[in-house]
Amino acid sequence: MKPEPHPPPRAMLTKRRRLEYKTPTPSTIRDVIYETPTSHRPPSIKRDVDDDDDVSTNDQQIEREVIDFGAMNVGALASPYVSPYLYESKRRCLNTVYGTRREGGVFMIGDSQLGVDRDGNIHIKDVEFPATKGLWELLTRKKVDKESVTNADLKQYKAILKMTNAHLEGYKPDANIQTSKGNTFRDVISKLFPGGPRQSGVEAALRREWITYK
Repeated sequence: MKPEPHPPPRAMLTKRRRLEYKTPTPSTIRDVIYETPTSHRPPSIKRDVDDDDDVSTNDQQIEREVIDFGAMNVGALASPYVSPYLYESKRRCLNTVYGTRREGGVFMIGDSQLGVDRDGNIHIKDVEFPATKGLWELLTRKKVDKESVTNADLKQYKAILKMTNAHLEGYKPDANIQTSKGNTFRDVISKLFPGGPRQSGVEAALRREWITYK
């Protein structure tokens, strides 16, 4: 018997601000609509592991009716990425270490709550990140579909990581980068945050590397 799907975290009407493909700044904001209810509890410090790399495409498959149900709440683009969080059996394919995790009835990333509106746009700390397939891949998948990811997606993802400390140990702003043996750290995090003096242009360099070695 198929598990009864539970609806994604509910959204409530608020006024939020919109960010285009730039690092968040107050001068780039516009009104948006939905965000999950704010939680006042401290962020969880317990992290999953990113070391399980034997993930197949079957691990990401979700029943059509569940996808359709999710589309009514978070939009057709986001539903295939949000719906796996309803299943414990799908957890192994999800990027819960450097991406989105579910705590009770809300989504979290790093030290912050993550909201999803009915168009699939992502809301974190009063900033809206417009939904794209590539950004959702980076936020949710252990094995990213690299052909779906653009330089802009990588910049947005990096901005989210820096905003929420999701790539740092314990989600602490002054902590070291959380390392692992998994795909996400090896293929994305270690390239976006290489250390040393080189920081600018890392997104474009990573994208070129993916194209070269695909």
